[in-house]
Amino acid sequence: MRRGARDLPIGLGSESSFSTISLGPKVNDFQQLMRQWTTLAPYNAGHIMRVSGAPDLERWRAAFNAVLKTIGLTEPILIELSTLALDQKIIQELNSPFVPGTLPLRAFVMADQRESYLVGVIYDHWFADSPSLRALMQRVFGHYSGDGENLPPLITCDDEEDLEHSRFGVRALISCLRDYFRHRRACRIHLRDPLDFGAGFFSLRFPDGAIDQIRAYAKKYGATVNDVFLATASQALGKFTAEQRKSQPSPRTKRDRIALATAVDLKPRSARNPDDFGFFVGYFTVVHDRPEMQPLPELVAATARETSASKSAARALEFAWGLRIARLTWDWSSRPRFKAQFFQKGLPFLAGISNVNLTGSWADQEERPATGQAMVLDYFRVSPVGPLVPLVFTFTTIRDRLSLCVTYRTTAFSQNQAEQIATELAERLRNLRPG
Repeated sequence: MRRGARDLPIGLGSESSFSTISLGPKVNDFQQLMRQWTTLAPYNAGHIMRVSGAPDLERWRAAFNAVLKTIGLTEPILIELSTLALDQKIIQELNSPFVPGTLPLRAFVMADQRESYLVGVIYDHWFADSPSLRALMQRVFGHYSGDGENLPPLITCDDEEDLEHSRFGVRALISCLRDYFRHRRACRIHLRDPLDFGAGFFSLRFPDGAIDQIRAYAKKYGATVNDVFLATASQALGKFTAEQRKSQPSPRTKRDRIALATAVDLKPRSARNPDDFGFFVGYFTVVHDRPEMQPLPELVAATARETSASKSAARALEFAWGLRIARLTWDWSSRPRFKAQFFQKGLPFLAGISNVNLTGSWADQEERPATGQAMVLDYFRVSPVGPLVPLVFTFTTIRDRLSLCVTYRTTAFSQNQAEQIATELAERLRNLRPG
């Protein structure tokens, strides 16, 4: 396991600290809420790819600028040649706000192995969702390797009407109330200082082929790989918080459930096409009673039933209505402490999960081209933490390779605690026996 997390002081911002860069006249509710979160602290995400050969910074700069111009961003991008260790660089970037009025993304290049290097992009998360950022990285890499002209340009989107949130009005309100009451008994992690949004980070790599066992296990119990991730994460977090939950003897105050959020790409539920650039993300939640006490096969099956019901009921779309309600309450108060604790008190999550399978995508490149062109050797993602979730597990799969990036709030978890939870999760996944 790679180490590298320490507390970094974060100062409070203001409404004027929003980036003035805009991709259109309108942003959706989730984007607007994330921009408001940046008044408390940075809300940055990242994508990193390992590339063969030696870097040509001028060519990378030209590739980035060419792609950014297609979405209306003409400010030249700066590419830093970093000498930090990767985890320390990511920690630095997660905790560094964007300067108002500048590009909402920045890039870096760093040495990796003898015949490869790393290219990373850190971005203000309101600016784009993960699929859009991957599409941007695909085109940047295409321009760098000389194939950029063969890819269609990105298309910026400035509205969300074709997601048709309006038709979920009454259902969404009922869904929001249901989620609120489901979370009444959800465990809250203690925040030593709610106004400290310092972020830590580390990553780990599973043995090659581990994902095949996870897939087989999921199939055996009629579940998805993401269901298995949710179930094992629930057990790891349940074990970590067991003593805390036992110390709440009163039935009225007892919080013995574990709640996790999982991100969902909404673009397939809309009329958008894969080349649309914007933010189309929803969430649905999974809540389990004392998951550490349940046999994993039963928990995986229960998780599969819950996620299947959430998908069929389009609860990830209804989530957008919940955010509209949350924004009204958020805007009502001007107190930073109230804002910092709002989700922690009203809709507590212990963690979130982001899971992407890039097998068969442009980032899945097995053999170096005969021309000696650069190729992508690996790809992984970094998720932000903030007012909604204090801990995020970000899984990325390419063929038989599975990586896990862990981001956490340092006021909620020490580095040792976050690594303890991640190690427990990883061991449970490694020990799956589908037979």
